[in-house]
Amino acid sequence: MKRRNFLKTGALLSAPLFLRGIPVMASSSLESSVLKTLASASSNCGKILVIVQMNGGNDGLNTIFPLDEWSNLSNARSNILMNESSVLTLDNNVTTGMHPAMAEMRDMYNEGKIMIVQGVSYPNPSYSHFRATDIWFTGEDSSETLDTGWLGRALDTLYPDFPNGYPNQDMPDPLAIQIGSSLPFSLQGPAINMGYCAPDPDSLLNVINGITDPAPNNDYGHELTFLRLMKDQSNVYRTVIQNAYNVAQGTSATYPANNALADQLQIVAKLINGGLQTPIYIVNHPNTYDSHSNQVDSTDKTQGTQATNLQILSQAISAFQQDIEDIGKQDKVTGMTFSEFGRRIKSNASLGTDHGAGAPVIFFGAALNTVPSQVAGSAFPIPGMIGTSPVLPQTAGVNDQVPMQFDFREIYTTIMQDWLCMSETDANGVLSNTFDKLPIFNPTLVSVTDFSNGSDFVTVYPNPVVNRIINIHFRDNVNTMVNIKITTMNGTVIYNSPVRAAGNTLNFNADKIQSSGMYVLEVTYNEYRFYRKIVFK
Repeated sequence: MKRRNFLKTGALLSAPLFLRGIPVMASSSLESSVLKTLASASSNCGKILVIVQMNGGNDGLNTIFPLDEWSNLSNARSNILMNESSVLTLDNNVTTGMHPAMAEMRDMYNEGKIMIVQGVSYPNPSYSHFRATDIWFTGEDSSETLDTGWLGRALDTLYPDFPNGYPNQDMPDPLAIQIGSSLPFSLQGPAINMGYCAPDPDSLLNVINGITDPAPNNDYGHELTFLRLMKDQSNVYRTVIQNAYNVAQGTSATYPANNALADQLQIVAKLINGGLQTPIYIVNHPNTYDSHSNQVDSTDKTQGTQATNLQILSQAISAFQQDIEDIGKQDKVTGMTFSEFGRRIKSNASLGTDHGAGAPVIFFGAALNTVPSQVAGSAFPIPGMIGTSPVLPQTAGVNDQVPMQFDFREIYTTIMQDWLCMSETDANGVLSNTFDKLPIFNPTLVSVTDFSNGSDFVTVYPNPVVNRIINIHFRDNVNTMVNIKITTMNGTVIYNSPVRAAGNTLNFNADKIQSSGMYVLEVTYNEYRFYRKIVFK
């Protein structure tokens, strides 16, 4: 039996790790070429992206209200629309309001920690939950179809020998962690499903030493050896996640009780605090947004199933942001919410809304381009919002849709280039097309790390580093103070000191670095700044 067929029929090893009773699934690779490259690129600059999935198709017009289109909105939704006075107003934005269940996110908006991107969709949108979700997570056109999940497809292309040799110093931690659901098909790659097994010390030693227990020298034995190694690899990821989770954390953030999304985000914050180098986290709202009926309460339009969902979202994100700020990672962590589609402009007779197209995407974090003086006079001068209120017809029909203002791949290319340090060429290659960037991130807080910059000027050796001694060779003579900074891949500063250079070579002892792994070396002198990835054994 071929390994691929054997693995697809043998799912006994797909058991998740549980933290506080919540399943946590990790992958050392990503299935979609979009998210795979996002994760790979983000390791170059220590940034972290947290994706909050709002399953079911959130009604954007009952989340972010177009106050300047209120009359037309009222005509279309007289049976579900709340009184305008109930909508939460926003600072510096007279055209837009938030649902009253989102008080915490309204406060974050007023503090410059929320960015609303209006009317996000794509040409020829799908109104199928499954198809629309697939399109969002692969970055494909609606006319394309892929046959693998978005967290496993890259196993054969990125790591053709996986799990042999993984984890390693270049890939010590999972590239993606999904929290808050049972082991999904999205983790299924072309060959195997990434899961967890119970940790075992002997198994960990097997991975460390690159060995497996003896097995018969036949076809069955070869497959058994492979499965044992896959199990050992899963144990290693389980262990590094547990170790990061158990690092002591001092924080004033208070997470709401009985809020499953908050529980997931609290785990993410603990893993970030624990130094895990994983650059992409995916969490899932526990409730569906598929509100065909009873979206609002018949007697109080500010209440109902969507209000409950939005309150869970708002309270969870607010607590998470406070947590990230308390651990000093606010400039390194940003998040975004998305739902596979929006709802139609006109409500139905069941106090609900039907599948639609365009909807807002909400970013959260402290590195957003929301400073009023910076956006004044720009193409999008309203702080905290890109785009305008959706233009609604005076009398909406049952098939009228919220118009698209931005292709979701414009958001992807912005994340790749401005947050995760990818080049424009690489971002275009991932999306197989060119899309315009959006001014989502604060340009003064986004630093692009180019590891190829100055490759002729600065050489670092040996790499991997031996005995904590780092040698830097300059192409030209350097007779000045050189600042040496070493950070983890998530941006934590481990070493930062000026050193006098005289000539072509500079040597220094980085004995403060005790842990093995990959780090970023920053060399600064005069007006020059160079970055190199270095590995400590």
